[in-house]
Amino acid sequence: MFSEHVEVERLVRAEVLAPLAERGVQLVAAVRPDTAKNAVRIVGQARAAGVEVALWPMIDDAHGRWASAASAERWCAFVEALLDDLASADALPDELCIDLEPPIALVRGWSAVRPRRAAVTGDRRAAAHAFTRTLARARARGVQTWAAAVPLVLADAAGLGFWQHVLGTPVDDLPLANVCVMLYSSLVGYARGLLRRDHAEALVWLGARACRRRWDGRAAVGLGAVGVGALGDEPIYADVDELLVDVGLARAAGIEDLALFDLGGALARAPLERWLDALCHGPPADDPPRLSKRVRALAGITAGLAKVGGLALAGRIAPVDDDGPVRP
Repeated sequence: MFSEHVEVERLVRAEVLAPLAERGVQLVAAVRPDTAKNAVRIVGQARAAGVEVALWPMIDDAHGRWASAASAERWCAFVEALLDDLASADALPDELCIDLEPPIALVRGWSAVRPRRAAVTGDRRAAAHAFTRTLARARARGVQTWAAAVPLVLADAAGLGFWQHVLGTPVDDLPLANVCVMLYSSLVGYARGLLRRDHAEALVWLGARACRRRWDGRAAVGLGAVGVGALGDEPIYADVDELLVDVGLARAAGIEDLALFDLGGALARAPLERWLDALCHGPPADDPPRLSKRVRALAGITAGLAKVGGLALAGRIAPVDDDGPVRP
């Protein structure tokens, strides 16, 4: 269960931690420079309650918030200092989540259909090296590392990471125990009527299958959204029944490692337990969803761009502008 905005005083209460512990749900707690002082308490209280805890580091919005080629140096510096402090306090988490997403300013522009540029800036190779080094240092301390990733990376062919290049998110280059692809069906609300709920369900199914094929035993899927996140205007589930459908589709596609975004939304739409029970106990779907022409076209275009762009990056066809999409 991801927790992005819940205040520490509420997060460590028994009525929050006990339902997680009873169901064996890991707490994935966001930590930012202005809240890093709370990390020791979060880890200690979660551990005392019997809850496994992963920390989910983010930096300031002005510098990108999430981990990407544009923010690698600052993100790595923050995480390594955080781990040093936690080690000194004997409060290292069980796991560390690297949230591989483009800078928040770009994502806001894309969601509002007002992009300022098409691709993330920054040295991709240097970023991959920096992230690899930081994750290795975490593992050396006994902290397992995994990633949250955007669904576009599922379209990248092996060795042809076009979407990872455009987004500045080097998923394939990092040593990760698991990759959790964020298949948030509610976000089709950003499509302004071009996609419906049934389209979203089909995309969850397709994404979960692709995730399983790509990472097999390391595959995980994030579902949501129950409440709004960093953008502040994310479309959310109408009710818990939509989560149950998504859980069923992901499980039918062979994914059992599931995450839910987010705890704050579930607490605001109490009881928390009904959201956790849907996540943990929702049965696999009996049948796959219908794949409409619109969904097939969207999947085909995404994969086609990935193939053409990947070949361009590999030098087999016309080059790719580092600040933009493929140049035909």
